[in-house]
Amino acid sequence: SHTLKYGVEFRSYRETDRFFGNNQTGQFGFGANWVRGPLDNSPIPSDLGFSFASFLLGLPTSGSITIPADYAEQSTTTGIFVHDDWKVNSKLTLNLGLRYEIEGALTERFDKSVRGFEFGAVQPMEAAVKANLLSKPVDGVDPGQFFVRGGLTFAGVDGQPRGLYETPKKNFMPRFGFAYKLTDKTVARGGYGLFYGFLGQRRGDVIQTGFSITVPLNVTLDNGLTFQETLSNPFQTYQNGLPAALGAAEGIRTFLGQNISFFNSNPLSPYNQRWELSLQQELLMGFVADIAYVGNRGTHIEYNRDINAVPNRYLSTSDVRDNTTNSYLTALVPNPFAGQMPASAGSAFRSTNIARQQLLRPYPQFGSVTTTSNDGYSWYHSLQFNLNKRFSRGYTFGLNYTWSKFMEAISLLNAADAIPVEAISDSDRTHRLTLNGIYELPFGRGRRFIADLNPVASLFVSGWQLSGIYQFQSGAPINFGNIFFTGSFDDIALSGSEQTIGRWFNTGAGFVTASSAQPVSNIRTFPLRLSNVRTDAINNVDLSIIKKTQILEGKNLEFRAEFINAFNHPLFPAPNTNVTQAAFGQIVASNQANYPRRIQLTVKFVF
Repeated sequence: SHTLKYGVEFRSYRETDRFFGNNQTGQFGFGANWVRGPLDNSPIPSDLGFSFASFLLGLPTSGSITIPADYAEQSTTTGIFVHDDWKVNSKLTLNLGLRYEIEGALTERFDKSVRGFEFGAVQPMEAAVKANLLSKPVDGVDPGQFFVRGGLTFAGVDGQPRGLYETPKKNFMPRFGFAYKLTDKTVARGGYGLFYGFLGQRRGDVIQTGFSITVPLNVTLDNGLTFQETLSNPFQTYQNGLPAALGAAEGIRTFLGQNISFFNSNPLSPYNQRWELSLQQELLMGFVADIAYVGNRGTHIEYNRDINAVPNRYLSTSDVRDNTTNSYLTALVPNPFAGQMPASAGSAFRSTNIARQQLLRPYPQFGSVTTTSNDGYSWYHSLQFNLNKRFSRGYTFGLNYTWSKFMEAISLLNAADAIPVEAISDSDRTHRLTLNGIYELPFGRGRRFIADLNPVASLFVSGWQLSGIYQFQSGAPINFGNIFFTGSFDDIALSGSEQTIGRWFNTGAGFVTASSAQPVSNIRTFPLRLSNVRTDAINNVDLSIIKKTQILEGKNLEFRAEFINAFNHPLFPAPNTNVTQAAFGQIVASNQANYPRRIQLTVKFVF
């Protein structure tokens, strides 16, 4: 009455890499910045020749050269499980299980990786920067509340563990299922399980900030009045040659004035709870029907966030473009970091002036500071119906239909938001229907009609088979950007009869389309996606004709003619959602998202 299974599993994921190429000979970008006029704030010319003119003058707009690091990383996971299938009686069977997993943290063989971020660490330049701010005050920035704190920590340095984060130790996963025979032809089934994800596989590779270095080109510090470095003499700011990567030597000063990222030191393992309840009924003529409710709930889903975004309290809440707030935030003010930043810092941090919004960030000595959070979640509910006929009487048939909704909260609507926003998932597909079948033509030897054919005629008449698959699937919700909208969300979607590739949704429903009226430095309110505005639906038929011919005993010839997308139904890509473009709401029909009709002819000899 009991079937017991148990076991232990150990996995080690290892990867080594040494990068070649990857901008190691320098990369230079040329724009129209230095050749526009007559003023330095004149519009950038649209003519293509202006960028080339900058090239001929040898004045890049930007540039860099990379000195990459190599790595040898490893993460491990160990799992233990026990499972019992208990046949309680002739009608009831229970499935009982428990699994425990413990994951080892990601490590780098030589500790060449960032680990975390020391939020309260005082940067050595803080006193000097605050003194500069006192001598040249900046409106909106209180010197008494201005701090230069926070910096990276490294694996195996200053008491930090070699593991790049602490892993949870209580990942127990219960499993339960049952099958109960209500009658000889009716069975009820159900189950619940908890499943943890792997941190190491989700979080990616080691972070080699400091070990791999990209040296920026310092073209100018005064907006083109004078040029420090040119195409003929690049990187000459570094008089003793390109700087070597310092690894962890600079500690919290690593990558000052640049974008950084680090591992969340105490992540939570993402997990998924799944459950199902179904009823299966045997019908006449070999058909079996199954109807089920299937759901799941994702918890502690990890997503990226920038903890150094401009706080929301400084952003505009206006429902129209707020140029006053934008001008205030982007205005150049005296730079208290001038003279304090290393040469590797971006020119914006070393210039005489700096944008005010940079001084309002939580960690103003850095650009973006990216890490992960584990407060994402999702939920899914579905009704699933299946009708299948086992192969008999020369044919088999299957029908599967799913009606579902998939919601998620794994993205921030605004970079400085405290929690992710709930939205319809871009993986949501409300309806999915598939039909499939195989039919053997009832002619020839062993079949219902003209079964007494002579062997020669039977070679041509017998063994024909038709099969087909039809699938319909709702389109995906369309992603929108940060835009202004003055109408009703209900007016955006168009009915199927109204939709055209030139107008996939109602672009006149209230979208603000003027380029000069687009939101800047604002709190976004327009949703990431709308449930009723979707891409094109899948509507596809695949057909095949098969002829099987027995030539001699044990020797068969098979011919197949397969028609993929038999009726040549195009699947259109997502429409343009850039409100400022003339093609807004339109689909580029030439970018078909599926294959046009394909016909494959195959002959196979089996012996």
